[in-house]
Amino acid sequence: MEANQKMLDAVKWVSGTGCVIGIIIFALSFFVSDYNKDYIFTAVGIAITLSAAAIFLVGIFFVLTEEMVMKTHKGEIVPETTKIIKMKTKANTQTKRSTEFSN
Repeated sequence: MEANQKMLDAVKWVSGTGCVIGIIIFALSFFVSDYNKDYIFTAVGIAITLSAAAIFLVGIFFVLTEEMVMKTHKGEIVPETTKIIKMKTKANTQTKRSTEFSN
């Protein structure tokens, strides 16, 4: 997790700042009614807040994905799991057909 700490800190800082700015714009849009005749600042505040939340989710997804990829062991062949077990029985190719509708 130490390798991804810089990216995680950057994602938290950017998304936290975006959320604070979006919430401030959204809250001020209710108090300042002269500039908010068609509710454009309300929409802008909500859009900034949702965008910051999406950036946070995508950043966390990338950090977790990279952490999981780093923990997997790639390219190792385990001899115990590569053995092929042959089946001794043959598959039954004939099926029993119902004679209920035949004359």
